[in-house]
Amino acid sequence: MRPTTLARRLAQIPLGLLLAASLVFALMHLAPGGPVLALAGEYADAAMQADIAARFGLDRPLLVRWWAWLSALARGDLGTSWLEGRAVAAVIAERLPVTLALLIPAALLSMAGGLALGLLTAPPATAHHGPWPDAAMLVLHAVPVYVIAAGLVAVFALGLGWLPVQGFSDARVADPGWLDHARHLALPVLTLALHQACLTMLAFRAGLHTELHRPHVVTAFARGAGFPRVRLRHAAPAALLPLAALAGGRLGGALAGAVLIETVFALPGLGRLLVQSAANRDQPVVVGLALCGMVAVMLGTLLADLACAWLDPRIRR
Repeated sequence: MRPTTLARRLAQIPLGLLLAASLVFALMHLAPGGPVLALAGEYADAAMQADIAARFGLDRPLLVRWWAWLSALARGDLGTSWLEGRAVAAVIAERLPVTLALLIPAALLSMAGGLALGLLTAPPATAHHGPWPDAAMLVLHAVPVYVIAAGLVAVFALGLGWLPVQGFSDARVADPGWLDHARHLALPVLTLALHQACLTMLAFRAGLHTELHRPHVVTAFARGAGFPRVRLRHAAPAALLPLAALAGGRLGGALAGAVLIETVFALPGLGRLLVQSAANRDQPVVVGLALCGMVAVMLGTLLADLACAWLDPRIRR
């Protein structure tokens, strides 16, 4: 990717974040019920509601509140949580390690498993591209995440009793170590990895099927090279190109899957924090989480484009 193109892409990120975060900000304030009702309670009198609205600046016009929020954001201040009374950045930083401990192993497992399955099920160039692996992976990918989670819990937690069902650690242990955290994360990581590995396998297998019919691959076959060698050395590197582009776009799907999985398995991560904050109308936390999620998706897309340019010199030119 040329430096001018990279600079233009980096300059587009703040504008995109501003527009998307402003939309979330407006929707949170215009949603039925409103934050005042959520903070004061359903049976609070008008005086209490007015006091809460004045305390948090909710009695001002929406444009005035948006400009104050934007001015604070320009200084790096995400605001203060209305429910916890702490800085939003501190609340997010406290929950971030749990979400990273879920997403990073799941991404590595899904990538390794999808690539391995794609290599094993890719037919030779002279064979028919059988539909059954694609159909099986499509069906498994179409299954909702919470259904996969329920199945794994029924087998490994309730049936075999090998793994815990919920939580990030054992509440009965005063100082749980990394092994206890790993046992509690095993089922959530496996659930998300299975769901993401299906799409990885489909994309990589389709790329291999296309690359095995390229002229340079046919030439390698004509020179007497075996199918495993040609598949691994000539077809697989080029088949990674669409997979790299797909990985950046799938980051948003992984974050959405983390919201469901953290809710199902009661993990104290960012996904569960988002659900709780949205239910309680804690607008600064919701907007802060949305902003962090958008930053992750945009940076992931940019890194995917850079990876594609590194894998294929034609994109750099």
